[in-house]
Order: sequence, then C-alpha cells, then structure tokens
Amino acid sequence: MYKTLYIREIMIITTSRKPSQKTRSFVNDLARVFNIKVLNRGKTSLKSILEEYDKLIVVGEYKGNPGKIKLYNTDKNTIISMLVSTKLQREVCEKETENTQGVLNLVFNGNTKKHEHLFYEFFKDLINQDSNFKMSFEPSDSDKNIFYIQFYEDDKKVGPLIIVKSIKIMNIKD
Repeated sequence: MYKTLYIREIMIITTSRKPSQKTRSFVNDLARVFNIKVLNRGKTSLKSILEEYDKLIVVGEYKGNPGKIKLYNTDKNTIISMLVSTKLQREVCEKETENTQGVLNLVFNGNTKKHEHLFYEFFKDLINQDSNFKMSFEPSDSDKNIFYIQFYEDDKKVGPLIIVKSIKIMNIKD
C-alpha cells in the first residue's frame, strides 16, 4: 500500500484582479527568480488563498504598471507592503532568466540592513548563501526611494529591478 503525501507549497505569487500585461510580465519574472508558481487569481478572494498558502506575494497596480507589492506571511501574521516602481527582466538584461535551483542568497548593503530581519523571515525557506542567484538590497541614491532590490546570477544583473519608494508593516488580521 502506498501513501500519497501532500506537500504544501510554501510560497506563491499572484496579482490584483484584472492585471495589465506589464504586471503579468513582472509577476512571471519574479516567479522565475524565486522559482515559485503563479496563481491566476480570477475571482478568488485573498482570504481563501491565505488559507491554502503560508506565504503569498501579491502585485498590485498603479496606472497599469506594477505599483505595490505585498508579502503576506501567515506564520507571523504580517504583511510587508511596499510602494514600488519596476523594470522587467528584459529591460535589465534583455533575456528571461530562471532560477532552477530555487534558492537565493540575500545580500543587504548599507542602510538596507535595517530591513534585513523582515525579508529574512519572509524568504527564509529560499535562502542559501551558496546560491549563484542573489537578491541584493541596495541603498538608493535618491531621496524619493528607500532602496533597490536587484537580482543577480553569477554577479550579472538579471532583473527584475524593484525600486522601493515606501515600506509599511501591518498585521494580516487588521
């Protein structure tokens, strides 16, 4: 007799409802660098998705472009909400790059270290310091932005690029 084991996916990514093509492309770029599945949301409520997955990334829009990223962590009952602007993989390196290992090395530079605990907690299941894929948090050179999140493979920028304009921490239950 064989038993079928159900392995719960740790993390998934989706969009707000009726996303633009650029938002769908950005979500697919993130799914490739994190090596996670994209959930085509349709009319599914966030509440029912959060009952299925421990961690959820939701990309929202502003004027037809990716403009907000929310990282839901049901284990810690927290949401990291970021207002962002973005560049797609093809805008950064002119090709699509996939992280087949499914692990990342997180690197925090300069004043981004104060946010380290938030992102380590959310991405802890994907972290491997020996990975050739790197998620680098880099200080901003502008007063309008807090920091950049840039993805690298073997020290080459592969995108996407996330420019974080504001960050807020909330409770899921609120």
